[in-house]
Amino acid sequence: MYSYVYMKNLNRKVFSVSEINLQVKDALELSFEEYIYVEGEISQATRAQSGHVYLTLKDEVSSVRCTLWNARLGRINIQPEIGLQVIIRCKVSFYEKNGSYQLDIVDIKSASEGKFHESFEKLKNKLKNEGLFDINFKKDLPKYPKSIAVITSLSGSVYQDIIKVIKRRLPCVEIEIYGCNVQGDNCAKSIIKQLIYVNKKNSSDIIIIARGGGSLEDLIDYNDEFLARQIYNSEIPIITAVGHETDTTIVDLVSDLRAATPSEAAEIATEISSEDMLNYLNDSSKDLENLIINKLKDIRHKLSNKKNIIEKNNPITKINSHSQTIDIFVESLKSRLQHTINNKKNQKQKMYLKLIDFNPENKINLIESKLSSKKHEIENFFNNILISNKNLLKIKSNTIHDINPLSILDKGFSLVYSNNKISNKVRDFKIKDQVKIKVSDGEVISKVEKTKKY
Repeated sequence: MYSYVYMKNLNRKVFSVSEINLQVKDALELSFEEYIYVEGEISQATRAQSGHVYLTLKDEVSSVRCTLWNARLGRINIQPEIGLQVIIRCKVSFYEKNGSYQLDIVDIKSASEGKFHESFEKLKNKLKNEGLFDINFKKDLPKYPKSIAVITSLSGSVYQDIIKVIKRRLPCVEIEIYGCNVQGDNCAKSIIKQLIYVNKKNSSDIIIIARGGGSLEDLIDYNDEFLARQIYNSEIPIITAVGHETDTTIVDLVSDLRAATPSEAAEIATEISSEDMLNYLNDSSKDLENLIINKLKDIRHKLSNKKNIIEKNNPITKINSHSQTIDIFVESLKSRLQHTINNKKNQKQKMYLKLIDFNPENKINLIESKLSSKKHEIENFFNNILISNKNLLKIKSNTIHDINPLSILDKGFSLVYSNNKISNKVRDFKIKDQVKIKVSDGEVISKVEKTKKY
């Protein structure tokens, strides 16, 4: 009772919990930009059954709760892990139900990525200015290598993939595998050591430096300045296949050729495979065979021409040629005589046909035929008129039947007569009047008992 009277005497608005939380939400969220960036260390990470990930981000003094919704999880390159130092792109939100605020994560990046990129760009520009990336200093790969050196980890599947591709494409080539660390502090030093050894041995035609994909931190040693200079100074051409296809390291820029994957590096090193060589030999064999055949044809053609010249100048050939000319003239004369005879016969036949045309009997027969044809045409004309009139008469008869008032009786209607007249109004009927109803098959006599008007 005392509390109620006290609050009433204050004469001020009393907020509900929901109302105060809503105002705090508006004030908090509107005080920040739509998206902000926050750096910290992931101290807790839990994934719910719904797929959403709930994180706690902390620094030396404070911590804040964060939410990574399941729909955004697949679009983020770095998966959240405890102990990882990150920079998150997020939105400040206030959860009204329990009165707490959180950060809704849109993207996550490693905090060290910016530092790596800065040192990478600095070394890249330095080596570029010195000409280490200049295409004029890139060494050409031999087309037919006899030996290929592979510098990679002996424990991974990379060197097995490389061996498999090389053996498939060029079984005769010798492969030398040199083990090294592919990540960690000793990575660059172990690769440099093997490069020095392979160059000193000088038994390989191509060197492949390879490793599989990895994070930015895993590939940092491939941006080592001393390793880049060792690759540049190598007397043997080098192919690099480091990380994913989208990753670019200093060793890729300074090497003679960069491959997207270790398998592609093996294919580049064996650009001309044993199958290509066999196809080339087969093509060369066919070209040589065609060359010999064409040469023989040319010789035969020349011999044939010489033979024709000799036969042409042979006296017997000339006599035969004149004899053939005489035969041609004789045949031509026969043909002309026969043509003249045929023309005379055709003229005779035409005159005979003209005489037939002037024969009176033929003209009479022709006129009789025309009269008969006209007679049939007239008969057909009158028959068509008769049929047309019959059809028209039938149509009119059907029309008369359709408009006949009595024809509606067949459709279920009836005619009502009062005082011998067709009646269709209430005023035409009086009580006790005799009524005649005409239906389709007769008449019905009735008497008016009652009338009702609508």
